[in-house]
Amino acid sequence: MIIFPILTIFGIGITASIFTTSETNNNYSLDGIRNKIKDSIKVSELNGTTSRWVRKNATESELLKLTEYPNGIVKAIAYEGLLRKKEFAQKTELILRAINDTTYIIDNQSRCVMNVNIREYIAQNVLLIDDEIPIPERLPDFGLTKIEKEKILTEFRKLRVKKKANKMF
Repeated sequence: MIIFPILTIFGIGITASIFTTSETNNNYSLDGIRNKIKDSIKVSELNGTTSRWVRKNATESELLKLTEYPNGIVKAIAYEGLLRKKEFAQKTELILRAINDTTYIIDNQSRCVMNVNIREYIAQNVLLIDDEIPIPERLPDFGLTKIEKEKILTEFRKLRVKKKANKMF
């Protein structure tokens, strides 16, 4: 009789430790990131609910560091946060880096839940430049020149064609 409650408590403890420990992120150093940002990053890893707060409150250096974070949601938040900072100057380089970042898949909820890589998220949900989706009436202004926009769109299309070709084989 007493064994069942002990096994139940033991099982709950093991389950909790499995779900609260993320092996991918154990080796990533959050040095240089303020505690209030660290806390929000941990929450964002799971569901992205604090993404707007992180984008608004993290410094440029914190967001740059988080573009290397081993979690797709956190990386997407960091890329988007930097793009939305008017004073951030290297937007074209950052976007090109982001659309080449295909290591992590993120769950994106935009009318429906779907798995996308960072490239698709940035092109379709942040920049709104993917010509395979309807163009909104009002595009966001990230301060990019027409030439920079064309360079980014050309790179995005090239990578999309490559992705489609890989799916065929």
